[in-house]
Amino acid sequence: MTDRELLHLNSQGFIPGPGESAERFTGRIAAARSAFSKTEPLPKAHWQWASLHVKELFHFEPESLPAYYSNEKLAPWQGAACWIGEDRVPQLQLREGFRKGSYLGLYSRGEILAHEAVHAARAAFDEPENEEFFAYATASRKWRKVLGPILRRAWEPWLLFGSLAFGVFWEASWLLSAGLLAAAFWRLIRGHLRLTKAFQCLMGRVKSIKEVQAILFRLTDREIRGLSQGKWIEGDETLRWRLIRLYIERSS
Repeated sequence: MTDRELLHLNSQGFIPGPGESAERFTGRIAAARSAFSKTEPLPKAHWQWASLHVKELFHFEPESLPAYYSNEKLAPWQGAACWIGEDRVPQLQLREGFRKGSYLGLYSRGEILAHEAVHAARAAFDEPENEEFFAYATASRKWRKVLGPILRRAWEPWLLFGSLAFGVFWEASWLLSAGLLAAAFWRLIRGHLRLTKAFQCLMGRVKSIKEVQAILFRLTDREIRGLSQGKWIEGDETLRWRLIRLYIERSS
């Protein structure tokens, strides 16, 4: 695979994951395109804002990304979900309400598609520490960018709501709820600080802010933690780090 081919696939939202070989990478792309060809795609107009937004933030436009409207299996608070199969091929599911452009007047379809497209682009990553920070960076309102990543895993809302509901029968459960919220806010603050420090460390090597954002998006949690501590990462010989070096070279 040439550098030009790698950059082109990267621009389409096909980003090599940690330790992913060229063979597995190309196989995953073929599987994604095959899955896309078997589904009825969303109208291009539905993708327009989201595609431009994630391109501006993270240097990719979703291509061959299956997406459909359905309420099935979504939790009550979920407007959408990104399902990632065993082959690391993602599928986006949006609530039926988004067919009209927004859901309950709270979220726009474009914003939701951008959020879930971030998860889809990192389908070959298993790095939960910073995942929601990247996804909520696409939010149109600042308070969502800041507070959105407070919950990291799908089961965390159930735990919080369960402790609140149990408080009706056992007052001590309110203390548990308060403790869970305090821990979540502390984790949120630490996460924002970690990414800010990692960003500042990268700016010492990469002069373009947009390039820094793109590089951070393609790093693992461990690599981001290292940067936040001021430790430069040399990387390895994988396809992912070859891509990262291409970003560094063209912006230094």
